[in-house]
Amino acid sequence: MNDSFFISVLAGCWRWSVFLMFPLLVFGYVELTGMPLSEFDNGVNHHKWLLVSLYFLYVLLWWRLNRRVVSLIMRRKWR
Repeated sequence: MNDSFFISVLAGCWRWSVFLMFPLLVFGYVELTGMPLSEFDNGVNHHKWLLVSLYFLYVLLWWRLNRRVVSLIMRRKWR
């Protein structure tokens, strides 16, 4: 198959995962803690800081993994 297709799929997954991960984290946190979303929105800031730090951790992890996967695909292309 064409390697540029894989690279474009990875780039698309990256863009969509970064876009959708924060709402998914909020939804998951609200569901796991049993806290209503309105209380979370008006609540204390440590909940919000925890979610923002989890989101940034996700972005850093994906950024690191995305670079490795793209480099592996590019190396395979030159074989």
